[in-house]
Order: sequence, then C-alpha cells, then structure tokens
Amino acid sequence: MFVEDFKTDFYEFLAGKRVFLMVHYDIDSICACKILQSLLKYRNILYTVAVIQRLEDLKRAYVENCEDVQYFILLNCGGTIDIVEELEPEEEKVFFILDSHRPIDVCNIYSTDQVRLLTRPEEDALVPEFNDIFRDQSESENESDSDSDNEGRASKRRRLGEEAILKRRENRLWEENRNKLLFEYSQFTYYARASAIFMFEYAWKLNKEDKDLLWLAIIALTEQLIFGKIEHTQYILEMEALRAHCTRLQHKSNDTDVLTSLKILFEKDLRLTLYRHWTVEHSLKYSMFTAIRMKLWTLKGDKKIHELLADMGLPLAQSRQHFKSMDLQLRKEFHSSLEKLSEKYGLQDIEFTSFILQYGYQHKYCASDIVFALIAILEASPRDKKPEELFNLALDCLSRNKKEIIDNAIEKAKIVAKSLFKTVQNALDMKQIINAGPFVYYIVQEGCLDWYMFSHQHILLLLSQFVLKAYVSMSRNKKASTLPLIISVPKNIENGTCILIGIPPVCETSPRNFFGKAFEQAAEKMNCEANCDYFDTSYIEIYSKDRTRFFDALAALLN
Repeated sequence: MFVEDFKTDFYEFLAGKRVFLMVHYDIDSICACKILQSLLKYRNILYTVAVIQRLEDLKRAYVENCEDVQYFILLNCGGTIDIVEELEPEEEKVFFILDSHRPIDVCNIYSTDQVRLLTRPEEDALVPEFNDIFRDQSESENESDSDSDNEGRASKRRRLGEEAILKRRENRLWEENRNKLLFEYSQFTYYARASAIFMFEYAWKLNKEDKDLLWLAIIALTEQLIFGKIEHTQYILEMEALRAHCTRLQHKSNDTDVLTSLKILFEKDLRLTLYRHWTVEHSLKYSMFTAIRMKLWTLKGDKKIHELLADMGLPLAQSRQHFKSMDLQLRKEFHSSLEKLSEKYGLQDIEFTSFILQYGYQHKYCASDIVFALIAILEASPRDKKPEELFNLALDCLSRNKKEIIDNAIEKAKIVAKSLFKTVQNALDMKQIINAGPFVYYIVQEGCLDWYMFSHQHILLLLSQFVLKAYVSMSRNKKASTLPLIISVPKNIENGTCILIGIPPVCETSPRNFFGKAFEQAAEKMNCEANCDYFDTSYIEIYSKDRTRFFDALAALLN
C-alpha cells in the first residue's frame, strides 16, 4: 500500500525503533541514503546499512538480520518484485520501499499491512484493478476441487452440467484477461522520479533540508539524465523545481565567511566529459556527444577537432594543457566560442542547463563531474575492493570537504571515458557490431581490454549507448536507427557466464525498455538456465555457451 502521510506513517512511526536499510548499489540510492541518514539522526533512530546489488543480496541480508530487526527500509530495490513472496517474512515484519525502478509489483501495491510504498504510481501507469487480478482464496480452492472431481469422473464419460461449463468458461476468460492486464502493465521496464528527490522533498516538508541535501538530489537527477533513464522533458521539470529550492535556500543562508560558504549555481553547461578537470583536446575527443557527432574514431574526425580548435582561436599548446592552467581569457571565452561554432560542426544541443557546486574559492564541481566520479568509484575500482568499501568511499565522495577523494575519482573517470571510446573505435574498425535482423548485437570477448569494468551495470549501459549511436552514425542501413542493441560481456570466466543488456533503438524518444519481457520469454522458449535477479530486468545473466541459441530465440521472438 502507499504511505499517505510521510511524517506520521513513516518518520514519527519509526522514532525510537531500530531499522535496517537495504540500499541498492547505484548513485541515486547512495544520495537518497545520505539524505535519509541525516533525517534518522534527528530522531535518534538506530539503523544498520546493507549494500544490495542483486536479488540474492537482498535475500541474504534479510535472512542474516530478520531475527534482530522488525522494520526494513529498501532504497531502489524490492519495489519490482513481490517482496513478501520472495523473502517469506513473519507477519510482524514491515517493509518501507522507496524505489525508482518501474513497474512496481502489483502485490506490493495491494499489500495492506507488511509492504508500505513511499512513492506514488505515475499518472500513465495502468495499474490493474484489484478485482481484475486477485480472486477470493476459497473460491479458487472450490474451483480446483471441482476440477479434480471432474477429472476423476472423466473415465465415466459423465457430461458436465451447463452451469459447470459456463463457470469453467468464465474462469478461463478471467484468467486470460488477468494475464493480458498484467502483461500490459509489466511489458516495459523504466525509471520514475529519482528516490533522492523524493527524500529531499520529505526533508523539506519536515523543515530539515539544507543546501548539502539539495546537492544530493541534484546529483541523482543528473545521473538519470546522463544514463538516459528519464526523458529530457522530465529532466527540465525536475530541474526547475530544484532550481526554485536552490534560490530559496540561497536567500535563507546565513553564511558570512566567503571561504566556507556553499553556493549552488544554476548555469548552462557543456556536454563535455570532465572538461574543467581535463585538457580541452581530450575532453572533446573522449566525450560521447562530440565523438558521435564528429565521428572522432575516424581520421577525418580526428582532423575535425584541430579545425574546431583553430576556428575557436585556441592554440594547440593551450588545448593540451589542463583547463585550469589555460590562459584566463581563453578559458572565459571557451564556452561562448564553442557555442558559436556548434552548428558548423554539427554540435547542436551541446549546451544543457545544470548546477555547479562552489565551496569557497577553490572547490568548484559540476553535477555531471560528481556523477562520473561516483561511477568510477563504484564500477572502475580494483577487483579486490568489496562493494561495501566502495559504497562508503562513494558516500565520502559526496562530502564536499573530501577533495582528495573526489579528485582521485575524477582521474579514474577519465580512464573510463578513454576505455569507452577505444572499445567503440575497435568495435567499428573490426566490424564487430552484427546485424541479426530485428536487432544488432556486439560481444565483448574474454580477455578484451577492460572487460571486467564493462561487466558492471552502469558502465555497460554507457558502452551500449555509445556503441549503438556510433553504429547508427556510420551505418548505410536506412533502418539502423530503428534497431535495438544487445551487448554481451563476460561476467564470470570461471563459471562461463556472461551478462547481456538490451537497449531500445535510437529513434525511440522514450527510455522505456521492452527487453525485460523479451529476455524472459526467450529464456523460457529455449529452456536455458538464466539468472534474472537484477532489479532492472533489461540485464540478464546466461551461460556463454547458450548465447548463440539465445540470440536465435530472441530474433524469432522479435521478428
């Protein structure tokens, strides 16, 4: 069921109780967790945190802690599954769920006691009516009894009465309608409003918000934009709401010392990866936006960068220096110079509105910089680092006074950007992106450079977007923009498994993804062992030996 009053039914309800936080391993969840932690401290609510990557982590964390805790808070995990069926909790256990994954499982929506949802369904979400998908237990038992009785009498060839025939037909029609409604409701996976934004608004309603918490909500929204989780119109609406909060909190501020004052600035920014912390030449080359528009993996594209820099009046020596070390006048004019030449070089829409954090004189970070830094921490760190350790490091990265951690993470993010570009360049040069009819696919081979990094969800999502857009920009096939993409990356070489991700075609403006159901049906059709315990069902894990048959089953399904 949905929580109507956050303050009464959640915040004050948990006061003085011990709770267990289950937090998904992504940026929005970490931001939401940090906001929630600040709220829990106000009421002295004791809590324990567990990092959740997949369904098996959720089950294990519950089993290990269910004896000591009665109240569980789930951030970005558990909303899309029937939590009561999966965890089989005792009746007194209560789950509060704040999850941006969609669609929400109908059993969670209609649970009257144990499951309490902290979000609302979207206006366009066609949630089936209760009576259309649930029937009285005793009625279904009577039906099963009558079915077994009828089977026992079949040997006597006794003709069913007219009433029993009509009832069977009615039951069959009801089942068909139920399956249809559930399929229509769950056929697409997508993302709703960021959980951190919900959590910030709850803090605002409790009069416990500040600029630090607002910055966390901004980072979560920026992450949704960068990874294409929401439509641009939704980003604009959310951004304007956060801008209003920004203005309000700026006037409310009583900071007197400029050196320690925190400012959140609303400004136009460029779709260039980490350019304030890199050289202009590298940022232009390794940013997905400019690489695709100018086809920078080709020799012709490489020359275009130097033409662009020449037209901007930016000497090569300056463009190869760190941005902060460039001539002051060139640095000031960089944004406007690039904007003036954007149409000539096919870089329309290179600008977008965003937020910048300024702390004193030295610390200045764009929201997108922090997003890339956090992804580098979570998914591009050495293999021997545990998820819990990286999760805590990401929490530290969100603290504005931990400059060293942020700067180290930004250096890692540059390596990620280079790896993405080189992998896409290699895929195009070696013609490894294969057209399978209703979709195209690309297989990252075992032993390939940085394959382990690509086996993580968000870096794999960035790679898939880069590969598909690059393929469409180079393809002579007129239907290229209408084809979705599937990428396969080794997951566990010892076990021989790989992870697949499917993303919709470039021509689709909506980020709703149909691959969750398609993967599920293909796995059932070929009767292969598949691991579908990701909370985003557009990812699936299968054995590499089954991959060819799996692609054939998908092609037959999507044709």
